[in-house]
Formats: sequence, C-alpha cells, structure tokens
Amino acid sequence: MNKSEYDILSERSKTYYNSSINIIGDLYDGINSANDDLEYTKIGFYADFDAYLQAVLLKVCSFADNFSFDNMKFIEDIAEYGKLIDGTDLTLFADCVKDMRETLLEKADERLKEIPVSFKLAGAVDVKNGGYITKKMFDNIIRIAFILKSADKNANLKDNSDISTIVKPLFKFMSVNSIIEK
Repeated sequence: MNKSEYDILSERSKTYYNSSINIIGDLYDGINSANDDLEYTKIGFYADFDAYLQAVLLKVCSFADNFSFDNMKFIEDIAEYGKLIDGTDLTLFADCVKDMRETLLEKADERLKEIPVSFKLAGAVDVKNGGYITKKMFDNIIRIAFILKSADKNANLKDNSDISTIVKPLFKFMSVNSIIEK
C-alpha cells in the first residue's frame, strides 16, 4: 500500500476511533460526576478500549495471514491511550516468524474474551435510557476492522464472516443484555 492509500485509510479509521473515544469520555464524565470513586481513570477507559481494538485488528490480520508492516503500523497507530501489550511496538511483529505471531495472537485471544469496561458501562446506560451508544461503539470497531481488511487487495470484501467471528463475543454480550435486538 502506498503512503497516500495508508493515510486515507488511517484518516477514515481515526474518524471512527475518535467517535468511540468521545463517547467513552462522555460516559466517563457522566458516571464520574455521579460517583467520584470509580475504579478506572478516564485514560484507563480509553486504554482498555484501545487494547480491545488492537486485539480485534490483529485477528483480522490473522484471518488473512497478513502481518505486513503497513498492517502492523495501522494497528500500532490507531491506539492513542493503551496497547494490547504494554511497552511493545507492534511494528516489530511485521512479517515475523510464525512462533512470534502465535504469541501475539494468544494475547489477542485472551483480550477478546473480556468485554471492555466502556462497553459494559455503555450497555448499562443504554438499557436504562433506551439509547444506542453501545451499538455506535460496536459499529465503529466493525468499520475500523473492515477498513484494515479492505487494505488487502486479495481480501474477499463480500464475505465478512471473519470480522463477525472476531466480534461475536461482544455481539453476544449486547444481545444477552438486550442492548440490541436479538
């Protein structure tokens, strides 16, 4: 992917990312104003979301078996507050050997088993107020994952079962808790 393509995809993704970060910030401010002994800081909420998003994106790469430098840079650059693996630059995993990829993907799988705290809080607010903020954050993750997938010229963009599989636990959380229609 040439620099201008990367910049366009990165910019589009940042729009969706910033939308979710703004939602999380508003959630935090609303909850913090009513309860000042929260376990997480605002940055902690953001970092938790970032780690989850990076895990999703790494799994997109694993389905395509494409751990190119551009993909790893995309995943590294999208997160502003936290990382899947603290202190690790994901671009170091570009085109790495299978053992290193497997270690990275184990971390991603572990992270994907946990629903981000921001989604749990958004879900609680949505259930109470009949809102849609959880779905908006979910849609943003899907869009970012699709943008990364679309960067691969060989990707089948009509079959998104890979992305559906990756976010299935999050979708199930939303369904079980009546945050979205089942």
